[in-house]
Amino acid sequence: MFPPNRILVTCAAGNQGRGVVHRSLAAGHHVYAYVRDPTTPAATQLEGLGAKLVKGDLGDIDALRCATEGIDVVFHTEVQTGDWAGDLQRSTNVIDAARASSTVSTMIVSTAIKVGQHETFPGWGLEHPMRQYWLNKHALESQVREAGFQHWTIIRPGHFLQNLKAPVNALAFPDFVDDRVLRVAWRPDTKLPWVDAADVGIVVAKVVSDPECYTHQEIDLAVEALTVEEVAGKLTRCLGREVKVHYLSDEEVDDMIKQGSPVPAAHKWANEVPGVDAVGKFKELDLTPVDAFLETNATAI
Repeated sequence: MFPPNRILVTCAAGNQGRGVVHRSLAAGHHVYAYVRDPTTPAATQLEGLGAKLVKGDLGDIDALRCATEGIDVVFHTEVQTGDWAGDLQRSTNVIDAARASSTVSTMIVSTAIKVGQHETFPGWGLEHPMRQYWLNKHALESQVREAGFQHWTIIRPGHFLQNLKAPVNALAFPDFVDDRVLRVAWRPDTKLPWVDAADVGIVVAKVVSDPECYTHQEIDLAVEALTVEEVAGKLTRCLGREVKVHYLSDEEVDDMIKQGSPVPAAHKWANEVPGVDAVGKFKELDLTPVDAFLETNATAI
């Protein structure tokens, strides 16, 4: 049995953050949830689980320095707002505050599968539609490695199953809630590495309990690799209503891009850069199967 540690969880009310809070508490650790507004239902729910709420903004370096003092472990994942420079600066603030703390020994960040391989992506260059996304993720990982923490661990999750749930599915799959059609730019043979975002917490809890075991590691996280037709089949069985797939034409893709949607570019990238090798890499992790996730969340899909 490992002694309890104190972990500060940024973005604690998000899909990953809630999983980290839940799993870390279940493992017996002391959890501090860094939130902008402690009065929101999401924040009070975390408090009800046993987390201590810490009010602060990721843009407030002084608040972060105060929050990290007396903490053993910090978990962070980048919040994407579309302000790429601002997003990266907020992540930098977290890392700088953790590094300045007299007590933090372990830094854990969550990024994405394939981070650091961007220069090998087809069409990579100044005009790549996901250029800043990948540069930010790469910069975050580099900062963590170079910060001098005694222990660091990088978690690289695959495609989040939460994209199938409301409210995210309205952006990821327009009109899906109305007609149960998945409109995608993926190819029929493209397999995506899926994972429940909350399962990031499984890894974090293990790292918090035994930092030495996972130190200086990058952990790819995915439970199943599925084509969109396979996903549609699982959704059909779960919802009791047929879910169909519509493969977007080039004209439809162009229209979505003109309207500012980031979805087509992400789908086209997945066609060219498969992440199926991430599935099952860490077999000791009891990740949530896709079917189980769908059954649990059926009313929100």
